[in-house]
Amino acid sequence: MASHVEQAVAARLAAVQARRAQQRQDRAERAARRRAGVDAHNRAKLARLAAEQTAAANPVADGH
Repeated sequence: MASHVEQAVAARLAAVQARRAQQRQDRAERAARRRAGVDAHNRAKLARLAAEQTAAANPVADGH
C-alpha cells in the first residue's frame, strides 16, 4: 500500500497532467478559431479585390 506522501505526489502529478492536457486543448481550440478568422478575412479580401477588378474592367456608363 502506498504511503500518504506517495498518494499526495501521485495526486499532484495527476492534477498537473490534467491541467496541461486542458491547456493543450484550449490552445488547439484558439488556434482553430484564429485560423477560421484569418481564412474568413482572406476570403473577404479576395472577394473585395475581385469586385474591384470587375468594376475597373467593366466601367458603368454614368449617363454623361
